[in-house]
Amino acid sequence: MYRRGVSSYRRGVSSRTRKLVIVGAAAALLGSALAVGTGMSQAAETGDVNALVPALGFSPGDPNATADRVGPTGVNVPGRCPPTQAQVNAQVALKNGSLPTGTDLESRIQRYEKTLSAIQDLKCPASSTTLLGRLKSLTALRGNANSDAALRGLGLNETPADRAAAPGPGDAAAGGSTGNAGAGSADINALVPALGFSPGDPNATADRVGPTGINVPGRCPPTQAQVNAQVALKNGSLPTGTDLESRIQRYEKTLSAIQDLKCPASSTTLLGRLKSLTALRGNANSDDALRGLGLNETPAG
Repeated sequence: MYRRGVSSYRRGVSSRTRKLVIVGAAAALLGSALAVGTGMSQAAETGDVNALVPALGFSPGDPNATADRVGPTGVNVPGRCPPTQAQVNAQVALKNGSLPTGTDLESRIQRYEKTLSAIQDLKCPASSTTLLGRLKSLTALRGNANSDAALRGLGLNETPADRAAAPGPGDAAAGGSTGNAGAGSADINALVPALGFSPGDPNATADRVGPTGINVPGRCPPTQAQVNAQVALKNGSLPTGTDLESRIQRYEKTLSAIQDLKCPASSTTLLGRLKSLTALRGNANSDDALRGLGLNETPAG
């Protein structure tokens, strides 16, 4: 009798355990399904935010700074701005249940708008990043029947995936340089600053919105390879140093080459980045400060 009771008890426990496991598994599946259905399962996870929030385009400020500094478009911004990319990503995740994941025009625009909103929440202006000019380049495509196709050439450095797909320095200069002795192709490719915006359409007759948000000729800027060749043509050599004055000279010579090619400085991000450099003149620690500027200067830098 006792054994039968124990056996019955065990069967009862086993049955209840199986039911609890089944119910628990069903609840977990339901929770997962609800999370996916509402966009919450992956909406604000770090990995997804890092993959979707646009890059700010300028190095973070010093959180202890009290003075202004020159921002990426050449205007003064609070020295503590912009926030770090991680801070912006976290704020975007906090405010948004999900971000659009598409590569279509409207999805990209929404990601920019939500990111700019997060930057304002963190008490920094849009001008402490390059986001606003890049967003204007996107919104200018509204109404263009080929907008999604045009996006492939914009070079907006939008997300890690976009950066990975962008042409590298070697690709940009595939056309080679016709440089003088001492300014061969390899040297020029390593020393000429990146233009910071995708090449124009050489056949364009209308303007387009440039990287700082103002209109520029649709054929501008030239390709990186064309600029590299022009720099090489005009200069027997370029300064190779990482000090402030060497960097400034490389920017100035590159801007001169762009003007020779009949394009304005505003069709690139060079002028704003050059102003960030010249603002350091007279600073005893300028060469040390350069390491944190994030000016996307050369492949080495």
